[in-house]
Amino acid sequence: MQTNYVKINSTDLRSLNKKLKNLRQLDKRGFSKELGTTALDIVRMAQKNVVVDKGALKQSIRSEVQNKNASIVAGAKYAPYVEFGTGRYVDLTDLTELGIPESYAAQFKGKGIKEVNLPARPFFYNSARIGLKNLLIRLNERIKKSIK
Repeated sequence: MQTNYVKINSTDLRSLNKKLKNLRQLDKRGFSKELGTTALDIVRMAQKNVVVDKGALKQSIRSEVQNKNASIVAGAKYAPYVEFGTGRYVDLTDLTELGIPESYAAQFKGKGIKEVNLPARPFFYNSARIGLKNLLIRLNERIKKSIK
């Protein structure tokens, strides 16, 4: 019975190990850093895009980052009504572009008791979509640098 051997050049093996070590470091520090940057970017964009009356909605937009988890919140109770609109003006475009089902926003349409038709003035989900796209671009660049 014949045995086949694969011989790996020690220089190539060291190079591969270095690249793998760099990827592990990206996982430990780089991802958390990028996640934090993304959360802050989304908050800044949302605050910039939100309609301001007295400023309570703008001030309620914040982020929290813990390890590899980030939350971005618009804490004002009326935030969804500003985001999606009401009545016949409900617009769920940004929501569905992120892959979130329309049923999520259905809870904000109201029960038809009053007829309040306010146009959607998106500020949150469009900012999240842009922020996540930018995160993917930055992570892709970091990965490319790690494996050079």
